[in-house]
Amino acid sequence: MTDHDSVVLTLPDLDKGALAPLLDGSVLAIRIPGFTAPAEAAHIAGRLAAHPSLSAYRNTAELVRVGESHYETHDADGTTNRQALTEYLSNAERLMAEIRAACAPYESPLDMLWQGLDASYGLERARIGDRPMFAGVCRVFPEGSELLPHNDRLARDAPGLPLGLELEAQLAANIYLQVPEQGGELELWDLRPDEEELAAWRAPGSTYGADRALLPPPACELRVAAGDLVLIDATRLHAVSRQVRGARIGLSCFLGARRGRPFVCWS
Repeated sequence: MTDHDSVVLTLPDLDKGALAPLLDGSVLAIRIPGFTAPAEAAHIAGRLAAHPSLSAYRNTAELVRVGESHYETHDADGTTNRQALTEYLSNAERLMAEIRAACAPYESPLDMLWQGLDASYGLERARIGDRPMFAGVCRVFPEGSELLPHNDRLARDAPGLPLGLELEAQLAANIYLQVPEQGGELELWDLRPDEEELAAWRAPGSTYGADRALLPPPACELRVAAGDLVLIDATRLHAVSRQVRGARIGLSCFLGARRGRPFVCWS
């Protein structure tokens, strides 16, 4: 396993150019400790954990969320469910407002992230047709749950969407509000598998993840703290180890880089 210092870059903030080492592949992750004050993170985590719309992913029942993910607009065979996509787009503004309200009286950590990125790179919501996508899902990993090794590519998840072909990079941003007492490490591989490799590694019974027994050890297992912001290259293999004691609660979104144009965000 690689030493953290060689693959994870720790920074005090997201100044202009901060993402360059991640975008050029020099590091596997950028970490900003204390992006959200611990007391604020704990307050927001409690509000979201008790949110009335907290429910399981439509197609991954072991994980729960507030908000919706574009991934949920797919059926088990990978095809787009048109009704689910319509609901995802129709619910976007309401769900984003609900998550902001749950952060009160504090500013949403997602808004703080997006404001910083907009100042440095330009940022806009990703769109499907003329409709903006939802951005900023809250994911809850209950005790005993895990996120299997996988990667994310908009071009694969939405093959008919021109934006997927425009992206030069797809990052994932995670703001940790609560972390388990034991387990829940972020696992990162320096691997960018193609679809054939992913199919060969598929874990039995999973619609999305790889079997760890078929993979080399991760390059890094990163233990995070409540309040941390971590950004990774979403197209590389990544996972979350089992929450042994306690739950993990966080806010996340994807970020897409396009040549000569503002970044885009979505979930």
